[in-house]
Amino acid sequence: MGRRRTSKPLRVLSLFTGAGGLDLGFELAGCVTVEAVDNDHESCKTLRHNRPEWNVFEGDIRDYKPSVDDIDVVIGGPPCQGFSSAGRGNPSDPRNFLWREYFRIVEDVKPRAIVIENVSGLKHKRNGDHLSGIIAALEEQGYDFAMGVLNAAEYGVPQARKRLFVIGLKTGIPTLPAPTTPNRPATVRDAIEDLQGNFDTALNHQPPIHAVHVSDRWSLLKPGETDPNYRRARLDFDKPSHTIRAGGGYGPNGNHLGGFHPPIHPVEPRQLTVREAARIQTFPDDWILKGSKTAQGRQIGNAVPVLLAEAVANHVVSLLNSKSR
Repeated sequence: MGRRRTSKPLRVLSLFTGAGGLDLGFELAGCVTVEAVDNDHESCKTLRHNRPEWNVFEGDIRDYKPSVDDIDVVIGGPPCQGFSSAGRGNPSDPRNFLWREYFRIVEDVKPRAIVIENVSGLKHKRNGDHLSGIIAALEEQGYDFAMGVLNAAEYGVPQARKRLFVIGLKTGIPTLPAPTTPNRPATVRDAIEDLQGNFDTALNHQPPIHAVHVSDRWSLLKPGETDPNYRRARLDFDKPSHTIRAGGGYGPNGNHLGGFHPPIHPVEPRQLTVREAARIQTFPDDWILKGSKTAQGRQIGNAVPVLLAEAVANHVVSLLNSKSR
């Protein structure tokens, strides 16, 4: 493939796109998503609503055959449920093997760079076969790569969220982006304080309704304290949030809960709204989540924080542009 002039935006093929957090980061870095692939209906509704110009393939990635060419970067985070330390972490979960589809598509479109995002648990020894397979695929397809765990709190995100990133290059020396805010992490207050009480002015910001005894108990929690019955903590306005998760959580009997169960608001006796969780994930307020509240929460919890994605994207753009001069 010939070198693209740096005046043109880099063309991105997005796999396992979800709510589009990684794509928004690349968009902020001046790139354009040419095609997005996901099998989740609500996520695809979100993508089509917010970016009707994107070509969204909705379906099993195993059925996806790229129809685009001249792709500069392939991005995506293969499903992580089997790798996650937050869930049961089943190494035999069939979703764990979808990284092979990622590399099938990479082999087809031959991008200049690739970005893979996943939970840091992928580096756990129980997932070693998958990680070694990813490394082998990178080497077989001629990509030098840098791999490491990035903490979103060091990149302007008001959340302590650690994720594994792999940046691969066909030519050049790949590196990971340096922290952008290493000494002054953003806080929950920075993200959501202005939303207090403004339920009619923000979208995806409907307050959850809890049982009276739950609200009464949560009203007594101090910042950072955990409700032992639900294993969730009240956030501290003046610190980064805990990791926003896709759903689940545990009830008083240790039973796994369905639905969206984010952390408890810093001063109100309720859990966060979807919009507050989206703010903590650094999504813009005009990015509208579609589907049920559970589906919206799942999309936000699975997403890459936009500001972290932007830092990664700016770094990749810089690496590619330095090779095209």
